[in-house]
Amino acid sequence: MKRLGRSPRNFKSRQLPSAGALLLIVIYVTTVIGCSYYKVNTIDPLSNEAIIEQVKRKKKYIILHYEEEAWHLKDITLDDASQELKGTLEALPPNHMYYKTAKGEKKANRYKSAKEWQDRPVYEVHIYLSSLPATEDAKVSIPFSSMSKVQVYDTHVGATVLSVAGTVIGIAAAVGIIIAALKSSCPFVYTQDGESYSFQGEMFGGAIYSSLERDDYMPLPGFTPTTDGYRLIIANELLERQYINLANLIVVYHPNDAQVILDKNGNIQTITHAETPVLAMSNTNIDFLGHIRSKDSVSYLFDELMPGDDAVSSITLTFKRPQHSTSAKLIVNARNSYWLDYVYGKFTEQFGIYFNEFCKEQKKVPAKKNIQWTLDQNIPLSVYIQTSKGWEFVDFFHSMGPLASRDLVMPIDLSKINSNEVKIKLECGFKFWEVDYVSLDFSDNIPVKVQHLISTSAIDKKGIDVSESIAASDDKYLIQPEIGNAVTIKYRATEPATEDKQSVFLHSRGYYEYIRNYTNWPDFAYLKSFKNKGAFTRFSKEQYDAFVGTKELLSAALHQPGVSDN
Repeated sequence: MKRLGRSPRNFKSRQLPSAGALLLIVIYVTTVIGCSYYKVNTIDPLSNEAIIEQVKRKKKYIILHYEEEAWHLKDITLDDASQELKGTLEALPPNHMYYKTAKGEKKANRYKSAKEWQDRPVYEVHIYLSSLPATEDAKVSIPFSSMSKVQVYDTHVGATVLSVAGTVIGIAAAVGIIIAALKSSCPFVYTQDGESYSFQGEMFGGAIYSSLERDDYMPLPGFTPTTDGYRLIIANELLERQYINLANLIVVYHPNDAQVILDKNGNIQTITHAETPVLAMSNTNIDFLGHIRSKDSVSYLFDELMPGDDAVSSITLTFKRPQHSTSAKLIVNARNSYWLDYVYGKFTEQFGIYFNEFCKEQKKVPAKKNIQWTLDQNIPLSVYIQTSKGWEFVDFFHSMGPLASRDLVMPIDLSKINSNEVKIKLECGFKFWEVDYVSLDFSDNIPVKVQHLISTSAIDKKGIDVSESIAASDDKYLIQPEIGNAVTIKYRATEPATEDKQSVFLHSRGYYEYIRNYTNWPDFAYLKSFKNKGAFTRFSKEQYDAFVGTKELLSAALHQPGVSDN
């Protein structure tokens, strides 16, 4: 093999990340992304040999990048003493050359599809190096400190599903690489534009029982028709059963200088004069205005707590109010955190062998009661407005998963406010949400043209057209009971309207059910405590404190007692 690198490299040590930063990377790669679910791979005893065997068994693929070159890294081992990742380099085969790095950090990486679905790589972990040691053969030892970026790709998404870069790379990156190689991702919806695929998000998040079936209105930015119309795919990549009742498109034509967002009830809200706040104060009285004034992936993380806050965090936004305004529209760009995904999995684990029986009972519980429980546990993102009588609850945003941020909108009644300022509070449990941008639009909605598109075909992996199952909200469901189930849906593109711009939304309805095989015995007395208000929020903070204090983070991430690896 040719000499790797032009000259021997001197590796400079980097400052190791804080416990909090390290935790975020571990959570980032241990959770199955989205749907409030993480898959646990039990490795007992935990050893490098066992980890590597898991990588081989699951046929994950690790690729090293240095400057303009890339290699497959095989036969990998971890050397904890020297803090190195070791392995053998070999040339990349053609079916592992689909991924190309996008220009600009804010853009998702994409790839051109192969002619056949099965020709695409299944799952790849890409490690980018700042330096590569010189060697005369194919054997390499990569110091953790030389890893500048880690990216994980999934074939169903066709884009980056995990990207970690910056000063937190180091030993944490090596931990993340191995764990990422052991897991699967959760792409729910992605859209096709020619030969490129874009991940868009997850449908009806949190609807984990039939009684919680609900409508969802997912924005599909950049989704345009090809020669044969619109095309998207809905896939099941989790240990869960999905019940899809409806999957139609809503196309809204509007002026180019306006933004359109559908609220959680499906009402069209137009944004023409969005105003950012003048203050954004956390409950610890720190101004986070710089975090939420623009969509820049610098988010408010709801991790500020004061003594007595009971693990509930908030941010209060102050806006200038135009004269005579009686209503407004709150715009929030947000997503759930990976921590919420992880800790909800820890919560379900508490039910042990009783979990499936518990889920059966929950199906009989009215949706209103289940939703109220989530509100009492501060899981949704709740919105309050300050009036002369104090803070009044307005509404909440549903859970939506951690993989993709989404623009959300909520109408706000200002009739009870007498001042020239509007104060709005966003509140949730400790580290349950991430908010990147907030604004308020005081303008009236403008006229728009709307078209509703029903699918012309919906072909599952068996080649069966199931479009009748998702055409209307009725008693017919498209059921995706297994990992790998997917449906390709086409919609006929209509003649473009005279307006300058179109915004497309996926109107879906349905629910999903977890599949679990816990083996531990539940503590029923402890489980009853979760009926109390705020119990889950306190449980989350306790888990976080314990996790941050754990020295063996890799062991804590991979080895979850009481769960069978099925």
